[in-house]
Amino acid sequence: MKKIFALIAFVTLISSASFAQTANLNITLSDVLSFSVTQPAALTVNFDTEAKYTNGITALANDHISVVSSKGFVVKAIAGAVTGSAALTPGSVTLTSAIGTTNAGNTAGITYGSGVTLPASGGTAATIVTATSSSWNGSNSTNKFNVSYLIGANGAYAGKTTGANVIPVVYTVTQP
Repeated sequence: MKKIFALIAFVTLISSASFAQTANLNITLSDVLSFSVTQPAALTVNFDTEAKYTNGITALANDHISVVSSKGFVVKAIAGAVTGSAALTPGSVTLTSAIGTTNAGNTAGITYGSGVTLPASGGTAATIVTATSSSWNGSNSTNKFNVSYLIGANGAYAGKTTGANVIPVVYTVTQP
């Protein structure tokens, strides 16, 4: 009986002993940044009334810009090379940004540009969205932004040669 009790005590001592070992998780965090400009790729407007020439035309592009960023970001816009016979100036277009219609990303720390004049190619790009935080909200990684274009307000196009003209808007996104 003493042998059985000693064996039980010995097995109990062995099974209650604990051992610890460490496994290192080597984790590298890299910046993530991507964006797209969609819906529609081109906005077509027709100056065919006095009111349009006087007041300009507002064209709204819902969910126009999508951004995925692992930290804060800045969206800027500048004009590309203008084409057409009317010699339109990029400064005749202003942009106003807002949260997208179907946005599901993080909205904390976002500043929206309002009535931002589109700079000419070769100038300094204008800031239309600034975010101090990541686009992730915990479950969705994408911020979407609406852009409203006010084109040719205050008679900017009155007296210009008629015909088709294009003012490209070139967007960039960076992380500070």
